[in-house]
Amino acid sequence: MKNILVIGSGGREHAICWKLQQSKNVSTVYALPGSHAIAQLEKAKIAEDLNLKDFQSIAAWCLKNKIELVVVGPEDSLANGITDVLNEAGIKCFGPSKKGAQIEANKDWSKAFMERHEIPTAQYKSFTNPDEAKNFIKTAPFQALVVKASGLAAGKGVIVAKNVEEACTAAEILGSHKFGNAGDVVVIEELLSGEEVSVLAFVDSENVRMLLPAQDHKRLKDNDEGLNTGGMGAYCPCPLISKAELEFVQSQVLQKAVDGLRKEGIKYNGILYAGMMLTPNGPKTLEFNCRFGDPETQVILPLLEHDLFNVMIATATNQLNTIDELKFKENCSAVGVVMASKGYPETSTKGCIIKGIETISSNQLYLIFHSGTLKNSDNEWTTNGGRVLINVALAQDLIVAANLATSACDVVVFDGSQFRRDIAKKAFKCSSTISYKDSGVDIEAGESLVQRIKPLARGTNRSGVIGEVGSFGGLFRLKDVTFVNREGEEVNYKDPVLVQGTDGVGTKLKIAEAMNIWDTIGIDLVAMCVNDVLCNGAEPLAFLDYIACGRLDVPTAALIVKGISIACRESNCALLGGETAEMPSMYRPGTYDLAGYCVGVVENDLILPKMNDIHVGDIVIALPSSGLHSNGFSLVNKIFESTGFKLSDPAPFSESGKTFGREFLTPTKLYMSDVLPLLRRENVKALAHITGGGLVENIPRILPPELGVQIDAITWKIPPVFGWLAAKGNVEDQEMLKTFNCGIGMILILPRGEIDWESISDAKLIGNVVNRDGDLPQVIVKNFTNCLSKISEPWKDGKSVKIISYKQSGVDIQAGNSLVQNIKPHAKSTNRDGVLGSIGSFGGLFRLRDLKKVYNDPVLVLGTDGVGTKLKIAQQLEKHETVGIDLVAMCVNDILCNGAEPMTFLDYFACGKLKVDVATNVVCGIAEGCRQSKCALLGGETAEMPGMYDPNVYDLAGFALGLTEFNKILPKRDSINVGDVIIGLPSSGIHSNGLSLVRKVLETIYRKLEDIAPFSASEKNFGEELLVPTKIYIQQILPALETGFVKALAHITGGGLWENIPRVLPHHLTAELNGKVINIQPIFGWLTSVGKVDKLELMKTFNCGVGMVLIASAENEMALLKSLHGSGASVIGKIIPTKPGGHQLIIRHFATCVERIERLLTTSKKRVGVLISGSGSNLQALIDATRETSMGMCSEIVHVISNRSEVYGLERAKKANIPTSVISNKNYSTRNEFDEALHAELVRQNVEIVCLAGFMRILTPEFVQKWKGRLINIHPSLLPKFKGIHAQKEALESGDDVSGCTVHFVDENVDTGAIIVQEIVPILKDDSIESLSARILKSEHIAFPKALRLVANGYVKLSGKGETEWI
Repeated sequence: MKNILVIGSGGREHAICWKLQQSKNVSTVYALPGSHAIAQLEKAKIAEDLNLKDFQSIAAWCLKNKIELVVVGPEDSLANGITDVLNEAGIKCFGPSKKGAQIEANKDWSKAFMERHEIPTAQYKSFTNPDEAKNFIKTAPFQALVVKASGLAAGKGVIVAKNVEEACTAAEILGSHKFGNAGDVVVIEELLSGEEVSVLAFVDSENVRMLLPAQDHKRLKDNDEGLNTGGMGAYCPCPLISKAELEFVQSQVLQKAVDGLRKEGIKYNGILYAGMMLTPNGPKTLEFNCRFGDPETQVILPLLEHDLFNVMIATATNQLNTIDELKFKENCSAVGVVMASKGYPETSTKGCIIKGIETISSNQLYLIFHSGTLKNSDNEWTTNGGRVLINVALAQDLIVAANLATSACDVVVFDGSQFRRDIAKKAFKCSSTISYKDSGVDIEAGESLVQRIKPLARGTNRSGVIGEVGSFGGLFRLKDVTFVNREGEEVNYKDPVLVQGTDGVGTKLKIAEAMNIWDTIGIDLVAMCVNDVLCNGAEPLAFLDYIACGRLDVPTAALIVKGISIACRESNCALLGGETAEMPSMYRPGTYDLAGYCVGVVENDLILPKMNDIHVGDIVIALPSSGLHSNGFSLVNKIFESTGFKLSDPAPFSESGKTFGREFLTPTKLYMSDVLPLLRRENVKALAHITGGGLVENIPRILPPELGVQIDAITWKIPPVFGWLAAKGNVEDQEMLKTFNCGIGMILILPRGEIDWESISDAKLIGNVVNRDGDLPQVIVKNFTNCLSKISEPWKDGKSVKIISYKQSGVDIQAGNSLVQNIKPHAKSTNRDGVLGSIGSFGGLFRLRDLKKVYNDPVLVLGTDGVGTKLKIAQQLEKHETVGIDLVAMCVNDILCNGAEPMTFLDYFACGKLKVDVATNVVCGIAEGCRQSKCALLGGETAEMPGMYDPNVYDLAGFALGLTEFNKILPKRDSINVGDVIIGLPSSGIHSNGLSLVRKVLETIYRKLEDIAPFSASEKNFGEELLVPTKIYIQQILPALETGFVKALAHITGGGLWENIPRVLPHHLTAELNGKVINIQPIFGWLTSVGKVDKLELMKTFNCGVGMVLIASAENEMALLKSLHGSGASVIGKIIPTKPGGHQLIIRHFATCVERIERLLTTSKKRVGVLISGSGSNLQALIDATRETSMGMCSEIVHVISNRSEVYGLERAKKANIPTSVISNKNYSTRNEFDEALHAELVRQNVEIVCLAGFMRILTPEFVQKWKGRLINIHPSLLPKFKGIHAQKEALESGDDVSGCTVHFVDENVDTGAIIVQEIVPILKDDSIESLSARILKSEHIAFPKALRLVANGYVKLSGKGETEWI
């Protein structure tokens, strides 16, 4: 174990000591003079009572303390010969000799050295006379604008002048010995263009071992402005220099320097620092330094994997050849941001208390190296120099590291601190971006799947289908559906009732996954839904699927859909569409879950079950199952795992020699073709699909409570698979009956003596309807024990087998029942006209004739969607209340785009372990979304699937049905023309798309959901911001649809603006949007700046602040905006011709606007003062808006002034914790005095913008002039109409059909200032002044915040001509 001495006390030496102490070969790291911070290191000690300039004493001390190696940090010690003295005393030293140090200490010598050894550098000339230097600057044949003091100047003796005059001044300053003897010789150099990069290397007399390239930032302020410093930050590795350029620097600069030094007999063992300029003509050397750079060292050494002591000792002893190529952390970047004291670089401020060091130091993502700090008597860190410390962050990604390091400077604080916020940003352009595909979502794969399944879907088409897969919703025209009634007549449905069902396939999917057999599982999905719908007597019409996976494998998904299409054809049920959700954080690759939805139709008077018609003696007919079907597989899997068999083994119960896997995957039987003809004869009283719950729970669903059935197991064949399961799992008889179908897939109840059922192959008469005695079960199965025992016998081996139940397999039926009871009242709260029955039936029933609105030619519009990985956020934060709203929103917004009003909704809830309270909260959110959409929650499916999902994980799928008239279907592509306007409605945030990408960004920058989101307007954490529910547009859009003017609607969902708007356009037309009028919300700027999401990727993935788009003729713009009042709708673009080869969406100024948002994220909020006189409803709107993230307002209300006391507006401010003042005009004799008092208070509160929110005083011209361009007011009319205090009355008297409000800059006259924003409000026939005023007030609550955002964010300003100018 070796002792080491490090010379120096700054951040560079702190980093060197920190790295050296990590060596297993190092015992103690002494530091001279060291620092308080270095002393904190585990192996560090301060070398006391030594004079840093007394090299002989240092040598003696080193011999006494058995110092193996001295590492010299500062250049002045090297320039003064410390290495020579130590070497003469036999002490190894890492650092060049005095002659070697000339390479930095004497720039005149250094430039000559470079010339001698043909090292590429800038042209130059040296001078001892400033006048000669200035003359050369003026007459040189090159741009002689770089002026250097030849000697050491602590990194500050280089001035890069902007012009000849500035260069001459610099030569004068340096020549005047501002930097002491360093300016005895002045070097004038050619100004080179390009980026500067620092390339450091360990060198001895022969060898070079390069460190990673870094980039320093010399100027004090952002954008390389301000005074020159020793360095305000650095990052490493620097991607600005290519591999080829690095190889050039190694061979043509560093190696040539080493060879040149050796040839000239100069001993050099240490660091050689080459400051390089990457010019268009290749790298050129700006300067050499003879030591580690500061602050480059602080970002290079944390990345070094090698033992620093071993490298240094090899360097010092000319054995660098024994060190292989240096190794560094892979895929890692380091960024350091220096914090300097007030007055730096000209002076420094000492003794300021530093807070936050412990917070950052305790975070494993950070390192802090101290340059100028001390501990005071209270053990607090204080400033003790110009550059105080450097916050260093390491991350896989450079941008992430930069943001981490910069954000640390907001935690570590001291008075007067100075730091830059742009360290490493020059390299961002070289840093790779994060795409949606990087997060595990492959849009191209999804599109490929769509193209593959389109022909499969077309193959299922039947009468009624409109369009094809790919629309926002699936369309089905009810008038096109006919059936043959009992009289043999082909008729339309006269009183149609829509029957809807949803289901999944459960853990049968685990078998498919294990066997990699996917071609039949889709049949199961359709069968489970169609068979349920059939039980209400309905003919299946259409089907939707939901496929969720971890990684979308197109061939696998296509096989699943192929199975779905086969079953749809067999059921005469059209596959209208579906949703494929790739969720890498929810599912493992190769794992899938499926949900299906079927809608059927039945005449109202033929709805089943006809419970009132069921009587004792009615016969019970059974239709055989094909095997296990798709229920009970968790128990099947549990039993199978206990046997030790493999799914590929031959199944002993198979009657055809199949394997276990093949037998288990036998598809669920479809009963539609057998049963529907029987239903048409109208003799069937009830149908029961034997699904989850088995025989004993499904048959009671179709019986009145006073009746039961008695069936005999002898009358049907129980397939051998059930015997094998019963034997191997020792499953009790009742457990078998309530878990499996036991050989019966469908039950029919018919009148006694009815024989029509005999036409169905393999149908069996198995029992009768009987009176139920007391509390006896409604289903009594005679001889079941004997029959089951008989078929189980071959597989009983006499060994004791532990009883396995469904609950032990992870499925809790009681929990499911509890959930149903919990959610029934929530579902009931969503009921609307048309709903029949309640949750619990096989299907949900909806009668069209009961609707208040009459549909003459109804078209069903069906939509399905999920919530994606937004669910992961809800689950991680245990906040489940709002994801149900998202689920409904994603579905109903889609069907709205086809012009449909939502009617009903069904949900699918799949989980690993059913937690009733969690599921109840989710369904509460679904019910709330349904209430907002005015659609009924008709039912759903809860699937508990242990092994498929972790216990705390669930997934959701939703299915919405809406109605529209055939002649009102949207989009009306043929009517869309050039010049049509595009109206956008704002989103509430990110909605429910692209969350995998957002999570990837958070992962990349090492941020947790619980961390405060930097884009949040109210300091919410990431999770809270991301869980803001998707906006539901139903109530806003339906009035617009009633106008008949809407030509197209586009829900900005998956695919973002880029893909969703073109979906509704004819190919020859393009949507041109104006980015300046879109409120691109802060989260999107954060994603591009911090998350490195490319701006095109942003458009392709997210809504960018626009949740819904309408297209209409320009002449109908006003009418539509009138119908949309209160929604925040505005015109955001127009339709133009498509250019050859062009995309169908153009967003003008998009990149510029996003960059503006990026800047606003690091810009201080504008301080707003509000003047009020009354209740302050507009004040409240402004308060709410400034604290609502989606508004994107770079402003905060800091003070409220009222000219009246005891008004409610003051109470509003108090509740919002906003300071207030009361300045009564009654206390002042003149208006000028009063306004002076207002002005003085606003100035005292550092107010930057003033909003007049119901301030009932006319301000003097003097006051207005002082606040010109920063004073805004709202008026209740569409100015310039109806100025003054009677605006509403005048609007009513005018006969106009619209009024509204206007926000404007205030000028010296009344209501004549430049207009910023207007909101339209319709005037209704029966309006009074009061009713119109109330509606206008609501519009003011939208307009005023919008205007404040435009002004505070710098989007608009008052021009010198007194006009509103868009910036």
